[in-house]
Amino acid sequence: MSSGSKKPVKKVLTEEERVEMCRKMDEDLDIFIEEMKAKHKEKMKNQPPKEEKSIDQIIEELERHPAFAEEIDLSKPLTTEVEGLMALKYECDDPTARADNYREDGNDNFKKKLYRIAIANYTEGITSNSPDRQLNAVLYTNRAAAQFRLGNYRSAFNDCIFARKYKVDHMKAILKGINCCLEMKKYDHCIKWCDAALLMDPDDKDVLDTRSKAERLKKLKELENRKQAVKERKEEAEEKKLIELIQKKGVKIAGLDKLKKETKLSPLVLANIESHHPAGAKVKVDEENNLLWPVLFFYPEYSQTDFIEAFNETNTFADHILHMFGEEVQPPSWDTDNKYKPESIQIFFENREEEKIYPVDINSTLAKTMLHKK
Repeated sequence: MSSGSKKPVKKVLTEEERVEMCRKMDEDLDIFIEEMKAKHKEKMKNQPPKEEKSIDQIIEELERHPAFAEEIDLSKPLTTEVEGLMALKYECDDPTARADNYREDGNDNFKKKLYRIAIANYTEGITSNSPDRQLNAVLYTNRAAAQFRLGNYRSAFNDCIFARKYKVDHMKAILKGINCCLEMKKYDHCIKWCDAALLMDPDDKDVLDTRSKAERLKKLKELENRKQAVKERKEEAEEKKLIELIQKKGVKIAGLDKLKKETKLSPLVLANIESHHPAGAKVKVDEENNLLWPVLFFYPEYSQTDFIEAFNETNTFADHILHMFGEEVQPPSWDTDNKYKPESIQIFFENREEEKIYPVDINSTLAKTMLHKK
């Protein structure tokens, strides 16, 4: 068969023609380079001259470049270049590889004592949802270690629990859980976690010592709890006795009419017989079965106060007024006009529910005043 068109015949160059062509191409290239130099020179005429950099300056710039930097200051805003490099590192389709990258960053920050950043790294690794159970156990354990350094013992302990869900015999998680239990004073849990560690290494001296310490502290805590319970029962009995005496004397205190002997004392009821003064004085009973009340005197004209921590109910107001403003007593610094004299002082008490005040006989005892119908 024959074709309708003929193929072009390739010309074969002689050696002289090939040499001439190469020479001509070299000349054209030289002319092009010279033209580009001239254009660049013309362009640079209107620009300020660049300062030539030393070798040390060039090396310093290279070290600052994110591609060569060994450390990144995460407390400062990230440059576009750094964000791009980090995106390349973490934008990975493989969840295990991504989680492991976060683990490495977390370890680096942990070594630098940047525990909060390390926690964030480990958390990102955990949420990468890697199917690698060993890696997940490590991530939870490492995050527990960082939480522990910050004093977040409960969060650290929870991470240890999750780590063991991925790998029940993960020794580092167990040991960290033991330390968490000690710090939280959960000695029963501490002993159980020690037992889990001893199943894998029965001769581990540190774990054996920690278990003994936990048992000892557990007994001390139980003893303290028993002492506290006895103390609370004693205080409650004394408070009930005090309330019964107040009721017997006919003094009305908010909440006492609802109190029953069989019920536990309400803190709200007890608050009504306590002083709100910073001294924290409470109603007491002396050896003669007299009530000693905390009493506050308020002088509204000068916005001043006097506080009597134990005002015996058998004393009159005059007794205390004489002691505070008698002739032989130096007047207080705020009474510049020396107006406060025992014979001129008037006393009132306030009914807070009614928001009214009622006069008090200065020669009346505290016990009689407290029986006022209001």
